[in-house]
Amino acid sequence: MRLLLTGLTYFLFIGLCLSPITFASCDDENEGIELGNYLNGTYAPGNEKNLLSATIDGETVSGDASATFHSGDLKTGSITLNNVIKGYSSIVIDNLPLTEVTEDDYTRLTFSGEKTVDDTFSFSYSGYIVYGNLYMDISTH
Repeated sequence: MRLLLTGLTYFLFIGLCLSPITFASCDDENEGIELGNYLNGTYAPGNEKNLLSATIDGETVSGDASATFHSGDLKTGSITLNNVIKGYSSIVIDNLPLTEVTEDDYTRLTFSGEKTVDDTFSFSYSGYIVYGNLYMDISTH
């Protein structure tokens, strides 16, 4: 009986040692999806979890502003600006090209472009998103 317990203990010990190896494996294909899920969300000034830091023509946006970011593949995305630009309650920037930039062990997604809202208003923008922070500079025309 003692030999049986020793053998059983041995196999349990080996099983416990190998289980972290089994669960620790991952593939690069899912890494982008996980990062995208982490970055997707609504960002606002003063929000510690998802902070929006945005300026319009050099002036900081109001505390009522928010921006909702979404990307499914980290190559393109969309940003919905809510109460960011005076006179427009919501502006959607679709098909936003995203570029992955890595510096000092931090990866961020950068973006820039121009948006025509209507016949009387357009703006250019640039910025980046990195863990819990969305930075955006807007220049009106």
